[in-house]
Amino acid sequence: MEKIFGNFIDGKIDQEGEKIKMISPSDGSLIGYCIESDRNTVDKAVNSSIEALKGISKIGLKERQKLLLKLADIIESKSEIYSNYESLNTGKTIRQSSFMDIPLGIEHIRYFGKVNDYLESREIEHPEYPGTRGVIQYVPMGTVAAIAPWNVPFLMAVWKVIPALLAGNSVVLKPSHYTPLTALELAGDIMDAGFPEGSVNVIAGRGSTTGNYLIENKKINMISFTGSTNTGRSVMEKASKNLKKVTLELGGKSPNIVFDDADIERAVKGVLFGIYLNSGQLCESGSRLILSSKIKDRFLERMRHYLDNMVPGNPMDFNTDISAITNKEQLDKINNLMEAGINGGAKIYYSRELKNNVPGNGFYYPPTLLTDVGTDMKIFKEEIFGPVLSVTTFDTDSEAIEIANNTEYGLAAGVWTNDLNRAYNIASNIQAGTVWINDYHLLSAAAPRGGFKMSGIGRELGLEGIYEFTQTRHLFYGNPESGLSDAAYQLLIKE
Repeated sequence: MEKIFGNFIDGKIDQEGEKIKMISPSDGSLIGYCIESDRNTVDKAVNSSIEALKGISKIGLKERQKLLLKLADIIESKSEIYSNYESLNTGKTIRQSSFMDIPLGIEHIRYFGKVNDYLESREIEHPEYPGTRGVIQYVPMGTVAAIAPWNVPFLMAVWKVIPALLAGNSVVLKPSHYTPLTALELAGDIMDAGFPEGSVNVIAGRGSTTGNYLIENKKINMISFTGSTNTGRSVMEKASKNLKKVTLELGGKSPNIVFDDADIERAVKGVLFGIYLNSGQLCESGSRLILSSKIKDRFLERMRHYLDNMVPGNPMDFNTDISAITNKEQLDKINNLMEAGINGGAKIYYSRELKNNVPGNGFYYPPTLLTDVGTDMKIFKEEIFGPVLSVTTFDTDSEAIEIANNTEYGLAAGVWTNDLNRAYNIASNIQAGTVWINDYHLLSAAAPRGGFKMSGIGRELGLEGIYEFTQTRHLFYGNPESGLSDAAYQLLIKE
């Protein structure tokens, strides 16, 4: 019997619409079907979320936080279900889903459920008008369209939905049609936690159809999008026709800079984690290694040692280290960029054959390390979103900074050195929204996440991520006793 994962609209599962096959990246087997949401379905979801605002507005901030904490407990009690769905759908290892993605998402929900620094209003003084006062209110945007990618569907759903709910909004979430399972599960659990029906509606479908219908809906007040830079441009252009607020978290080509005084063993492990976690399918993956020429040979040999120890296999097996590639289109892109890199003069320092050690019909690409990568090469410039690390060497600090910033992206970076003053100075000159120092890929819900340059607009997580889902209203309290307004009025009004 075929398994259909319907949309979640107004507190109910809705299976109406064309079915889209969901294929397991691990072995090519059929997982089931999600729904291609047409314009009528999108409109129904939007209208439901608008109606839900009436109920949400009656729930105070502290009560919303209590509901978020209850939600975190519900998900934690179902964490095995979430982990299995996440790995089945994406092809990432079950170990990563079980010990990183799902627990991290739960902790991020708890952060928003406990944060005390977010204020719905603040008072100000008007220095030009003594005796008057003002109140700045942070008002919910209304109904938010959240469009998420396929690589970390649970975390992306948490990052978009939870701060929006905390700020008093409702959300229509469109996960990728490749990986909607945990988002659909989350929507049901949000309602079970006590949020009104329609607070979060989840509609599946392709970006070219469902995504566009959602962006074009005039009743949507804001769009939160994560995906490629090219698609982000398109989203912004479409949203401009109705003057919608837009936040964009887009592509990256993040550098890991390793200096000759770094702790080699720690840096090697951090660089490996930075690029090969999730088989490089993370926006902030450290896909460029900018390495001091003084330690190049020693560093790469240690990398080879650990790469040899990475275990291929079925990602649903807890012993497996190497994640699958989530879809065939992405695998083709990796192959094409690799071909361009080799044709451009890059050398394969490390790769391995996976074919006989992974399930047949799955999508896999081996952990790969390229040397002799010039800054003018396509493989150096374009986001590959796969397990391929490009190595470029440097001799001076200024050269390292120049190479790191020689990209249109600016999402993240890593700096490895035992000299923390040097680390601070280097990091402060990197054009990126997050710079890890002697670490990589560790994400805190308290820290805003987003990019410089072509890596996006706006921030997710942290207080900044909550305020993105608000708009300001200024209340001006006049003071008749000051006489200032009477003086101003006389410019126009005569007794």
